[in-house]
Amino acid sequence: MLDEKAWAAYCRRTENAARLVLAAAPDDPFDRAEGLRYVGRIAQHGLQSFIEESDPTCPVVTHSLPKLGGDNPDYVYSVAALSGEYEYRLRGRLGDSAYLGIGTYHGGVGTAEGLQISGYLAGKDIAIDSDGRFELTLACEARPGDWLPMRRETSQLMIRELLLDRRNQRSAEFTIERTTGGAASRPLDPAHYAAQLARAGDYVEGAIAQFLEWTKDFASRPNRIDRLDERLASGARGDPQTHYYSGYYAIAPDEALIAELTPPPCEYWNLQLCNHWLESLDYRRHGVSVNHASAVANADGQVRIVIAGSDPGVPNWLDTAGHRRGCIILRQVGTKNPDDPRCRVVKLADLARPA
Repeated sequence: MLDEKAWAAYCRRTENAARLVLAAAPDDPFDRAEGLRYVGRIAQHGLQSFIEESDPTCPVVTHSLPKLGGDNPDYVYSVAALSGEYEYRLRGRLGDSAYLGIGTYHGGVGTAEGLQISGYLAGKDIAIDSDGRFELTLACEARPGDWLPMRRETSQLMIRELLLDRRNQRSAEFTIERTTGGAASRPLDPAHYAAQLARAGDYVEGAIAQFLEWTKDFASRPNRIDRLDERLASGARGDPQTHYYSGYYAIAPDEALIAELTPPPCEYWNLQLCNHWLESLDYRRHGVSVNHASAVANADGQVRIVIAGSDPGVPNWLDTAGHRRGCIILRQVGTKNPDDPRCRVVKLADLARPA
């Protein structure tokens, strides 16, 4: 029977998540405040995802993913609830995207299994007509045409759409419909709602705990960028075409962190800044990421990226947007030979001084 215990249990999980964040917070009121805001954002998404948008019999493609786990400022993320009991038809029409990755997933962030890929198609694997339209069948068994595999335990669709100039480009349009099975779900069932609340609470505490481990690992090697540890990556499988790197910046107001790389031939690469909680920084108001289209390279193809709290007057400056510390994510998509970046800390005054 549904009673106050179900809601109280959900609230306890959210309170536990807040305690974890405060225990892991730097000794800085700014970072602590951002951490509590982060808990609220994840709690909001948990209720939205596991209750309001959780029905696989009547899925809707939404953009409701929160800032979490190093979300990419260049990606428009779209999600929908699925179930391996059914089959679906996904239709889309491209906007100005330069890369499209569509995956089905099972497990979940913050669970013992982690988020795992059931099936994945990149844009080059999808038949797209001259008007930018395409159609996929989502099913556990192979189907004619473009087929996106699922598994019996599949629970989510996720789409990554790359916009190289997000402020000025149009995103794609997607619709999804279930093509097998009976009628859609009936009105709210109290027992089912109690189970949904429990899942939302598990998500809030589990997801936050998982990515706190990421931050702890990154911060243990400040001012470096390394390949993402497989132990961490195994709990949040994203795009199988992507090589992921992680880092952490910790610089004084008069310092800059320089990251140098020679990007290999690839479909896409980017380097971005996050806060301590692995939320992307405010890309609407600050230049917090650089990609293969926006980067200014040297004559030898090397790209020098400068991370600092104030503009040093050089190309490829990434603004820490008031943060003295935080995480770094580097992606290199569609290459067999990723390039490992080299990092060093310098004084801003020396960086700005003419050679």
